[in-house]
Amino acid sequence: MGIFFALIPPFDICMFYIVLAAFIIWILIKFIKIQQEQTEILRSILEKLNVKLD
Repeated sequence: MGIFFALIPPFDICMFYIVLAAFIIWILIKFIKIQQEQTEILRSILEKLNVKLD
C-alpha cells in the first residue's frame, strides 16, 4: 500500500503538465481559428471595396 501512495505525487505532477499542455494547445488552436475568421472577413471587405472602385 505504501508504494501506491508513493506513486501518486509523480502521477499528479505528470497529469498537471499534460493538462497544462493540452490547455495551451487548445488556446493556440482557438487563436488560429479566430485569426482565420478575421482574415476571411477582411478579405470579403476588400473584395467588396475592389468591386465598388472598379
